[in-house]
Amino acid sequence: MIQSKKRILIHSLLAIVGALIWFIATYVANGREPWDSNYFGTIVIPAMLVINLVAGFFDPERIVLKGIISISLQPIIMILVAGEIGSMFPLGVLLLVMFGVMYSGGGVVGKVLNKLTKKS
Repeated sequence: MIQSKKRILIHSLLAIVGALIWFIATYVANGREPWDSNYFGTIVIPAMLVINLVAGFFDPERIVLKGIISISLQPIIMILVAGEIGSMFPLGVLLLVMFGVMYSGGGVVGKVLNKLTKKS
């Protein structure tokens, strides 16, 4: 597969899986935003770190971008679930971007694992 097609596939899957994680966590939390529930620290953050780890392993470039891409569809899920753009929406988007940068840590681990497996 051509490198650019591989990267597009990885980025698309990151955005879709990130949105699914957010949607499922919202559903499990009975319609509340995941960060308002007990599931955020135990399910959402680890899952987002893992998908970024996998993406970083298979495409070890532009790691921070991958973290941002992984949260890129979550604001849409927030709007669809709430049915409106609330007054706290801009703050929520800012927090999501901050979490996206944090999720890049998983991508860094994936990048390191990629380099370690190529040295062997």
